[in-house]
Amino acid sequence: MAAEVLWKLPTSLAFRYTTVLSHGDSKSYHHLSELKVYGANVKISKEECVNHVSKRLGTALRNSVKEWRARGVTLGGNNF
Repeated sequence: MAAEVLWKLPTSLAFRYTTVLSHGDSKSYHHLSELKVYGANVKISKEECVNHVSKRLGTALRNSVKEWRARGVTLGGNNF
């Protein structure tokens, strides 16, 4: 796995990656956590990309509004 190679490389250079920036797919994060690349006492944390989170939230809100409008309920007091 490419993430495994990337994370093992810096050990020879005396630094470590300790945070994974993710866009929702956490297979790499889970794989690295199970592999314990830097040993059992070094925890790897996961951060979500803000743009991806906002995209998912916006999609969920648009779908919710569409569903409520199909039921005939107005949101915000305006009829569109």
